Amino acid sequence: MLIELDAMRAKNRFPGLTLWLGLTLTGCTSAAVTVDQSTNPNPFPLERAEEVFITGFDSIASKYIDEVNLDTVALEGLRGLAALDPGLSIVSNEGYLTARLNGVDFIAMPEPKSRDVEGWAHLVTIITLEASRNSDDIRQAHIERVYESIFDGALSTLDIYSRYAGAEEAGSNRAKRGGYVGIGIHFLVRDGKPTVTQVLDNSPSAELGIQVGDQITHVNGLDTTNQSAKEIRDSLRGPANTTVKVTVMRSDEEEVTHTVERKLIIQPTVRAELNDDILYVKVKSFNQGTVSSFSSDIARFVESENPPKGIVLDLRGNPGGLLKQSIELADTLLITGDILNTSGRHPDSVQHYEAVAGDITSGLPLVVLIDGRSASASEIVAAALQDQSRAVVLGTGSYGKGTVQTVVRLPNDGEITLTWSRFMAPSGYALHGLGVFPVICTSGLDTESGFDQASLESALRTVENRADVFDDWRKTPLTARETRSHLRAICPPERHTDGVDINAAQVLINSATLYKKALALSSRHQIASE
Repeated sequence: MLIELDAMRAKNRFPGLTLWLGLTLTGCTSAAVTVDQSTNPNPFPLERAEEVFITGFDSIASKYIDEVNLDTVALEGLRGLAALDPGLSIVSNEGYLTARLNGVDFIAMPEPKSRDVEGWAHLVTIITLEASRNSDDIRQAHIERVYESIFDGALSTLDIYSRYAGAEEAGSNRAKRGGYVGIGIHFLVRDGKPTVTQVLDNSPSAELGIQVGDQITHVNGLDTTNQSAKEIRDSLRGPANTTVKVTVMRSDEEEVTHTVERKLIIQPTVRAELNDDILYVKVKSFNQGTVSSFSSDIARFVESENPPKGIVLDLRGNPGGLLKQSIELADTLLITGDILNTSGRHPDSVQHYEAVAGDITSGLPLVVLIDGRSASASEIVAAALQDQSRAVVLGTGSYGKGTVQTVVRLPNDGEITLTWSRFMAPSGYALHGLGVFPVICTSGLDTESGFDQASLESALRTVENRADVFDDWRKTPLTARETRSHLRAICPPERHTDGVDINAAQVLINSATLYKKALALSSRHQIASE
């Protein structure tokens, strides 16, 4: 059966068809409707769904980096429902959007104006409602699966970094970014038994002596056997400063019950250790606690009786994270100068960041390690330190993700991640699709081989012989894809872990002459606009 929310045009275009009697039409230009669902045992959340779509579509229309066509966004969103029922199709024709199931039309609605966010959200809501009435697969799907299908379709019209996360995944994402309230353990359910796999340092669980390998037998007196990981996790979490009783068993010992106070847990992202008078600092991502941990670790070693002779900042494999944290981390290592510029369509996306905090290392030699998985926030740090002549960047070409995403929380507690700006290094080049160029390239080298002063001198001579690379790197516009691809191939991105990179960094820091030469080579053609 076809439903069209314009009675007169419906009569003219589809003679013989009648409106669904449960549908009450209004004269609103957005074709608002009231639907009687009182007899529906599984009612579609009409008002909440429309709120979700309004928030999502408004964010896409106003915040995405490029101008968007809401017609296309909404159309592809509805077509995403085919993931739930392949028999569903959506056709746009003569100003109408028609939904079909297995070739049979069941609803048509006049398309709103291209910028009418509420109109398109209302249309998507009503068509989704009617799709659920006509399709068993869609009706039986959880509403979160419906949202996921629609937003996956809608966001497929944008770029690969714009995505939707349902309520559960979004909650996990928020915990990674800003922390969560819990007891500070990770666990896996093995053979129906939850087993502790990690105890976070300085967490409530660590303070009470809970260890990796402990089995969690009860939470608040309830047996955890055959409970799902989500059920156990939800029991362990709760409001801050409340307590939970956790019973654990270690090997064949007796069970021990701990009363654990829940606290804000922020995943550790920084690890620092001193080796042969060189401080090695690994930053694996950027979350709400990264800069605080980094600063305290640096201070602990630099202010000691035997401070390090230099620092290796390892950003290899770092996929990025919070923009503000990357800017603040770079700021802790710079006395002055630009850190980053961002630009997009939304006024708030146009920003300029400068160093103000001061160098907490007092100018110690600094080598930054990057590889093909160093992306986004880690590239911001590497580029800023390189362009401001503060560090020697060493390793392979980085990932080349030069865009910033903003996260919009939806009324269903899901979230949309939208690309809303591009960022430029202090010297003016766009990192997107290009990445950061290391002054000492280790691409293609045996990661298990050693690196001595002679091989380092040879590598620096290679850089001297192609001094124009840095000029080209910083002057080539974003639109010159072929040239940027050629530049990227000079030091191709690779995945590196240990070995040659750390060894080269140690040799560099131990030779003041080579370090200064490497620093000069990467900064001699510093500002593209000069």
